[in-house]
Amino acid sequence: MTMKARYLTKSRFKLGLECPTKLYYTKNTEYHDNQESDPFMQALAKGGYQVGEMAKYKYCDDPHGYGITIDTLAEEEALRLTKDKLLAHPNVVIAEGAFRHENLFIRADIIVRDGHTIKLIEVKSKSIANGEVFFDKKGKPSAKWQPYLYDIAFQTYVMQKAMPQFEIKPYLLLINKDAVASRDGLNQLFKVAKDEKGRMNVTVADGLTSGQIGNFDLLKEIPMGEVVERLNGLPVPNDNIPEEHRSLEQFIKWSADLYVSKQRHWCKPSMACKKCTFVAAGTKKKCGFTECWSNHQWSIVGQVSAEQLQETKVTDLWLGLGGATISQKVMEQNVPFISLLNSELLRPETGKEDPERLGMTPFERRGYQIEAVKNKSKDYVFLKDDFETMQAGWNYPLNMIDFETSVVALPYFKGMAPYETVAFQFSHHIMYKDGRVEHFNDFISWEQGEYPNLAFARALKTSLESNDGTILRYASHENTVLNKIKRDIAILKPDDQEELLAFIDSITEEEIDKKSKRTGPRNMVDLADLVRKVYYSPHAGGSNSIKRILPAIIHDCSTVAEQFSQAGKYGRGLEYGSRNFDDHVWIADDKNHDPYKTLLPLTTFDGVADYELFDDLGEVSDGSAAMTAYNKLQWSFIGDAERLALRNALLQYCELDTLAMVMLMQGLIKLDNCENYGGRVD
Repeated sequence: MTMKARYLTKSRFKLGLECPTKLYYTKNTEYHDNQESDPFMQALAKGGYQVGEMAKYKYCDDPHGYGITIDTLAEEEALRLTKDKLLAHPNVVIAEGAFRHENLFIRADIIVRDGHTIKLIEVKSKSIANGEVFFDKKGKPSAKWQPYLYDIAFQTYVMQKAMPQFEIKPYLLLINKDAVASRDGLNQLFKVAKDEKGRMNVTVADGLTSGQIGNFDLLKEIPMGEVVERLNGLPVPNDNIPEEHRSLEQFIKWSADLYVSKQRHWCKPSMACKKCTFVAAGTKKKCGFTECWSNHQWSIVGQVSAEQLQETKVTDLWLGLGGATISQKVMEQNVPFISLLNSELLRPETGKEDPERLGMTPFERRGYQIEAVKNKSKDYVFLKDDFETMQAGWNYPLNMIDFETSVVALPYFKGMAPYETVAFQFSHHIMYKDGRVEHFNDFISWEQGEYPNLAFARALKTSLESNDGTILRYASHENTVLNKIKRDIAILKPDDQEELLAFIDSITEEEIDKKSKRTGPRNMVDLADLVRKVYYSPHAGGSNSIKRILPAIIHDCSTVAEQFSQAGKYGRGLEYGSRNFDDHVWIADDKNHDPYKTLLPLTTFDGVADYELFDDLGEVSDGSAAMTAYNKLQWSFIGDAERLALRNALLQYCELDTLAMVMLMQGLIKLDNCENYGGRVD
């Protein structure tokens, strides 16, 4: 049997640029590759497929009629078809053309031949605004643009070597952040689905031409020749690459040799390893992460075994507001485990103390985490006095709200900019002074082509104006979304424009300039900020996500666990009223006391089973999955039963998010009222 050739492709070049060691693990069947989601899901979430399809119409009036796309995945056939098309006519457009030079292989998004010149066009769903620059003040590629710049540079190198008889002119085709749609329903022109082989397929209306799309101002073509030339003169920005391979050309050759010959180049561990996908927990395959960290020579402990690496690693440390600075200070200590960290070396530079400050500083919170790991303690820390001060001005009933949103590259209506926020869902729980809890209201927009932001704002206004109690959100998302909806209101100018704007201003805050901020009289309280300042639990580790904080408070406060572990308590017409559950037990031993693990997989809703399109989502248990589920409702071909099942799953997920805020607040109040609840109350 003929062995399939191994090539350094665009995606593998990108891996090597991030971490050369990954070139040994990728496509190596001995190692587990735990991708967070497949490319279909990632592109669906961002609208990438639709952008790629629309781009074809920018360069060809009827891409499907002219058959410009090389559809085959077979490498040799793709190379032959590309060559035939390219050499058949001096003026030709090809999508997904294949090109090879030695052990390098690319599929170019779009190429346009004009005589002896070929435009090489890489299509990205990333947005760019006027005035943005690709290099920082030190002349280095900006972190934001680095992957895209090196992507087109790699393709340019391959094309120049594969087609030396042509002049290659590279371009990036990006989303123009400063443009607006010239027609309504642009995003509905391109529907996505998987074909019978699991490949993405974009379907367009029969006979669609570029003229029907309108102008292409949303797609900005940027010449990259000078950028590529500049990159050729700079060292590749990765200190793990040997000095003799730091030029772009040498790095390409070196990376290809590593991948093709299956050699492993060891890289120094970093905090970026936290996002490594070559982690084999729960599988029988080898673990790339473990092998990398076991191979390194650490301070204090030297080399460590796979068994030792079960300890809490420094990658699990909460970085707080420090980000890159704290990461650098952690790795400078050159230890693998939090228990070996010297917390004093993570102390920020001395600054002026704020005597009015409430709660833990980020440094203090990291200190609590390090102390808990060192002492193997499971005791929480709760700052009782600060909690009472922070909630002193609250009014009951408490209103817990959560939004689900999407950002779409291709706008819904004429005059709308790309990547505007689409607010398609909210949930609203009310917590009364006497302890009663009610899922008071929710909203969801699930019809295709429906732009929900105005209806969303009106429904939210009606819901929150039912009382004058304090409104709580978890993190800044809800505040950001409402301020963005104000721009939609200004564009659409509905009859109730003034009322909607006044409502949004009353419950939000907004930075006017560096010295001033607008704050509404009923400004929402950030519950996540409160948690960060007054409550630390070792059960949440280094995370403040509500998905981790909720199981922690359930463990630390048994009263919450007791209330929500009983049947007959939560559901329609029960003690805790629900809009989407009949009788649901949220806390169970077999779910590790995690309410989010009790959400049903999508395939069980309304008797829908084995529906392939849902398999990618599994459980709608995080915001990105909810966004992708909504985008499937908008752009995919799914039947009525599946659409209803997906709608029901979204409603239940969002309801849990606000119920989680209720549980969390109940737990904090209970800790405040107890002299000692098994933790440390300061």
